[in-house]
Amino acid sequence: MRGTEQSRDGRRGRRRPPGSTRRTRRWTRYLLAVGAAAVVAVCAYAGVTVAAAVASLPPLGDPLAASPQSSVIYDMYGNYAATVPGSGTRLPVPIAQVPLTLQHAFVAVEDRHFYQDRGISIRGILRAAYMDLRGAPLQGGSTITQQLAKNLYLSTRDTLTRKVKEAILALELAHKYSKAQILDMYLNDIYLGQHAYGIEAASEAYFGRAVTDLTLPQEALLAGLPQAPSAYDPLVHPQAARARRNIVLTLMAQQGYITPAAAQAAQAAPLGLSPGPAGVGRPAGAAGQYPYPWFVDAVISQLEQQDGLAAQQLATGGLSIYTTLDPRVYDAAQQAVTAQLDAKFPAAAGASNPMQAAVVIMNQHNGDVLAVIGGRSHTAELAFDRATQAEQQPGSAIKPLVDYIPALLAGYTAGTVVNDVVHVYSMGPGQPPYVPTNYDHLYYGLTTLTEALRRSVNSVAVQLLNRVGVARGVATARRLGLTDLNPQTNDHLAVALGGTVGCCTPLEMADAYATIANGGKLVTPRLVTKVVTAGGRVLVDNPVHSRRVLNPRVAYVMTKMLETVDTPQPNTGWDVLNGPFDSNWGTGYDAQTQDNVPGWPMAAKTGTTNSSRQAWYVGYTPLYTGAVWLGRDVPQAQAGMYGGTDAGPILQATMEAALQGRTPVHFTRPAGIVQAPIDIMAPPWQVAKPGPLTPAPYTRLEWFVAGTQPTKTSPLWVQARVPDRNNGALWQAGCRGGPPVLDTFLHLTGTYGSAWARGIATIVGSTDWQQFLPIDTLLAVPTQSCQPITSPLAPFGITA
Repeated sequence: MRGTEQSRDGRRGRRRPPGSTRRTRRWTRYLLAVGAAAVVAVCAYAGVTVAAAVASLPPLGDPLAASPQSSVIYDMYGNYAATVPGSGTRLPVPIAQVPLTLQHAFVAVEDRHFYQDRGISIRGILRAAYMDLRGAPLQGGSTITQQLAKNLYLSTRDTLTRKVKEAILALELAHKYSKAQILDMYLNDIYLGQHAYGIEAASEAYFGRAVTDLTLPQEALLAGLPQAPSAYDPLVHPQAARARRNIVLTLMAQQGYITPAAAQAAQAAPLGLSPGPAGVGRPAGAAGQYPYPWFVDAVISQLEQQDGLAAQQLATGGLSIYTTLDPRVYDAAQQAVTAQLDAKFPAAAGASNPMQAAVVIMNQHNGDVLAVIGGRSHTAELAFDRATQAEQQPGSAIKPLVDYIPALLAGYTAGTVVNDVVHVYSMGPGQPPYVPTNYDHLYYGLTTLTEALRRSVNSVAVQLLNRVGVARGVATARRLGLTDLNPQTNDHLAVALGGTVGCCTPLEMADAYATIANGGKLVTPRLVTKVVTAGGRVLVDNPVHSRRVLNPRVAYVMTKMLETVDTPQPNTGWDVLNGPFDSNWGTGYDAQTQDNVPGWPMAAKTGTTNSSRQAWYVGYTPLYTGAVWLGRDVPQAQAGMYGGTDAGPILQATMEAALQGRTPVHFTRPAGIVQAPIDIMAPPWQVAKPGPLTPAPYTRLEWFVAGTQPTKTSPLWVQARVPDRNNGALWQAGCRGGPPVLDTFLHLTGTYGSAWARGIATIVGSTDWQQFLPIDTLLAVPTQSCQPITSPLAPFGITA
């Protein structure tokens, strides 16, 4: 019995539990059923994918007889705008004249089974299907024939359907053409960088010689380029090119095309570069001289990076590319940039770090980008574009997005009063405190949010972000369109003033402001609406994408606040004091020219970073939104440069061109918006309506979301008897003068006196403590009385 028991379960003294065999069989059947279902699902998925791919296959045609066709860019009106640059140099060479070692180098690194396969790699296709099912990015592994099919007929967007199309076309090519013919087409068609298509053009571009004269190390270098022509460009990245070349040589030795000794000797050889003349592999003359170059470059970049079209296909695929370009607006923007920079920041010939500018103009209702200007002048194909590629600190231009809109969403209003004084923020143990100061070192005291935004008051902006929380402020700005504003690297109060890391481009800033202008709807910017092949097949269809991210009433209140930046407002009341704040213009006012467009309402915000290294002006009308940036590629201080005076005129001139011939309209006012009078001198963090004692200069009409307008009057105004107005003392019997005067004052309860100001000066290392005294203390009720006259001769120093 013991022997029987041991034979049943393999272990002495243990018997299988009753029913275990039936349970095992039941689970086996269950797993087999699940597996079968999975196989059926995979087969169905594969069948649908293959059917979709077959249904949309392009005609094979005759690639040997095909000639490249230029792709054409059309503007928003459907008119010809430009031909896609970069068709590059093509110098066909018969396969019979291509050295075998060069052929073997490409085969070794790109498709080691080229001479044995039937045009496709089953392993590569299965891997692509597996990665697609997992939702992961597809990987390479295509054969040379598949690569040829992709380059001739398809986009480079990595989808399973595209991989299936590629495989089917490769099978057709392999059936129709010999290996020699396929390799001939591939080697004469492949893009190898420096605008060179095919090995002969690349040989001239990098080495200044024909392929028949190349050395083994040079052949291996060319064979290493197809994987990433830009990354392995030996003229730009020689170390990366050398490493890639040596990998090719190693593979050639492993596959028996060369001996290990030959590979080792070639790996030790120099790159042997000798670039050919202009026009061989690179376009002759100034590559930037084509129509609307900044916009054309941006279109090419978008189609390559977002839509997966290959550079070769864009240049020679005969595509019709329909864009949102408005030539009139583009020309106006470029002229405005040139005029402003030449007048105020002239650059000497050959200057290494001249002042630059970038402009973006877009339609906030559909996301159409009308114009992109990426720099002072365009001198190279696909030049560095400061409008779409350069992340710059936005300075105060970020305040509406990260400070004020979050505050409105948190329940504060345009009329809410904040105490504009210096605040000291603790940054934790061992860290110096954060003490933000106003750019003009003047402090207002009690200030409404609208007034603080209009004058770009730093103290109030930081207080707002501190109140709502940095995380909430950053999240709101990201939701509005600043998607590159990383919460981890921007978790600090300096973000309130535009001290950002990894943000923001002018295009992003324009997009975020366009969300406000569009009543709270975020619209994805687009430069391309559609791309169509010569045969009429639509490769790219880019409809309008929008979604609501902000309450339209909050967006409207923010718009009305931003309108005060560059349009005249009622006097603030400070003129009563004959103080420095008798101007009724905000920071967007240019002394020579108003930055708004005549006849049109315009909401805007300026931005100037520390030491005037960069200047911004971002604004919008009811139709269009624009962003202008000024600065240098290597930031440096620029005395006297400001957003309103230097960037503002560029946007104004461009907007005038965009709106020319259109009838002015107002911003659309949503339901649930009211206008109500306020007292601009309410207690901190409160909003109040004027009371019977409120002086007329301190009342305003402000915009509110219905239900948030004030219901209580400000308790701060009091009356007191004084000998005469503004003499700083209370009246008492015996004072000089006639009957006492009843005057109105503020009853301030703060402690922002001289002792406090001296303490702040010590913290920030300043000897001018008086600059920190808030100006509203001049309106405070006097604390001392006038001195009575005890003798008629007292004024002359005679007391008896």
